[in-house]
Amino acid sequence: MFYRLTNEVLRLYVKLIPRASKDEIKAVETIADKEYLVIRVRAVPEKGEANRALLKLLVKQLNVSANSIKLINGASSRLKQVAIAMANDDIVNKLHDWQKKTR
Repeated sequence: MFYRLTNEVLRLYVKLIPRASKDEIKAVETIADKEYLVIRVRAVPEKGEANRALLKLLVKQLNVSANSIKLINGASSRLKQVAIAMANDDIVNKLHDWQKKTR
């Protein structure tokens, strides 16, 4: 599973692809027996621009506040972990929908 929910905090495992033609949630991919949500952003991976674009896209797509989401691991890597505080059933349902659409 590309996410884990504990105590209303959702941990999302992401493979970020910068310099894409558009910002989009693309697929679910398995890497070393772990699933990642593949997200493409137009931003370049310099000075945190791609990371900011990732968080901005997730805020918009999941309809959460910018204050409730943060990058917790992988600042300089393509494989990242994002934490979303106060995660609810709507967010989890949206993640399930993404998983179905990208398989």
